[in-house]
Amino acid sequence: AVGDLLAVQYGFEVMALVKDTCDQIIHELDKYRNRFRANDNLLIYYAGHGSLDTEADKGYWLPVDAQPNRRTQWVSNDTVRDTLRALKARHVLVVADSCFSGTLTRGAELKLGRGQEHLERMARLKSRQVLSSGGLEPVADSGGSGHSPFAAALLRVLASNRGVLDATSLFSAIKSAERNP
Repeated sequence: AVGDLLAVQYGFEVMALVKDTCDQIIHELDKYRNRFRANDNLLIYYAGHGSLDTEADKGYWLPVDAQPNRRTQWVSNDTVRDTLRALKARHVLVVADSCFSGTLTRGAELKLGRGQEHLERMARLKSRQVLSSGGLEPVADSGGSGHSPFAAALLRVLASNRGVLDATSLFSAIKSAERNP
């Protein structure tokens, strides 16, 4: 549903990875390193299970081949973050709807700003941003009319938007939509 909306309303070129393995996900991330150039933009939407290794303080995405207590087929949030850092693309936005997705932003600096001048400045700079459905805790995966509450709110916000929507505004709108379904 998110991919369809992004393609139809926003003109995104969408490639859906559905029920892919750890190797397939990492393979696609590696392909992005060679594909994207300085003026390109990328949005990654991950909706799936996540896990937190509390002893190592590391978060993971759990693809279809993930096995409990066996990290060999888990996609480390560090791997995702390191790959995104190496991309030549100007803007990368990760929208992660999974448990423990807050670990994607560990060590990140939060920069807030508003107005047209801020948007123009941000459009010129290389950016990596993450919107996550939660921090370091489990999140609900049902209850949003066939979607997670986060995905349902994201779909409502994107469907009703008619202007420029930066990540900070998108996050605020999602939080408001989650509180007022």
